[in-house]
Amino acid sequence: MRALLAALVLLLAAPAAWAHAMSSAQWRVTQADAQTWDSRLRLPEDFEGKLLSLQPQWPASCTQDGATRSQPADEGVVLHWRLHCPQGLDGRLGLSGFSVQLPDAVLLVQPLQGEGQYSVLSAARPHWQPGLQAGTPPVAHYFVLGVDHILLGLDHLLFVVGLFALWQRGGRGIAALVGTLTAFTLAHSITLAGAMLRGWTLPSGAVEACIAASILLLAVELATGAQGLAQRRPASVAFAFGLLHGFGFAGALAETGLPEQARGWALAAFNLGVEAGQLLFVVGLLALLRLLQPQRRWAPLALCAYGALSAYWLIGRSAAVLG
Repeated sequence: MRALLAALVLLLAAPAAWAHAMSSAQWRVTQADAQTWDSRLRLPEDFEGKLLSLQPQWPASCTQDGATRSQPADEGVVLHWRLHCPQGLDGRLGLSGFSVQLPDAVLLVQPLQGEGQYSVLSAARPHWQPGLQAGTPPVAHYFVLGVDHILLGLDHLLFVVGLFALWQRGGRGIAALVGTLTAFTLAHSITLAGAMLRGWTLPSGAVEACIAASILLLAVELATGAQGLAQRRPASVAFAFGLLHGFGFAGALAETGLPEQARGWALAAFNLGVEAGQLLFVVGLLALLRLLQPQRRWAPLALCAYGALSAYWLIGRSAAVLG
């Protein structure tokens, strides 16, 4: 149970942004003919379902048609403009309105001929200029998104905490912990890839409710001390629920989207970022257990908080699905 205490300390020490998961926008500007460009700006929603907004800025020589709006298959909207630029994109493209929840946007400028040019725009660098950025997709950007998502994804972290606490209670060697976390990683990698590249879908509300149920299951086994399925076969349980967590990761990544010319590389980078963040969290738990040696008398309180939060999520998310 000391693992739950260590996790509570670690989570409370994290940035106070659990309810403010960060997203990115996708902006693609494609040349249609010598003087015409199509602009497609994909904007995500925040955790309350409100659209996050950015304002595009065009070169002075360009004129634009009015924006049209479409709703993609996942969350967010796509805004379309037709640009008429007699002198080409001779000036700077830019975006304004970046925020904590929407800190950056991935831009691809695709001419009729030649290689597209990628850039990551942000409040610190809000403009793109021709020729300054190479055509390499911003794969490192997706690695950072993966790290951010797992470290700001409280429900995913609490599932890992439950697996960690069961491992500690069982007194097994480090190989058992590695095997359990590897099973979780393999499972959510499968469904993440399937959802993003093959279009696998499950209702997002049901997925979120099942993720809460997975945490509650671990809480019940920890509270009863019984040799339940999760204690006896932790890798199997981690794999089974990891498939659901993969759909949860996919839902978050869908808010940002993948660059069309580098979907596989960007997805791999995001997944590696998730694993790096998960490893960082587990190493932090191990270090905290060794350094602080949390007192056992606080373990029941930590377990109650763990179980109560998972039950609250399950009830709330189930009500949202049924209502």
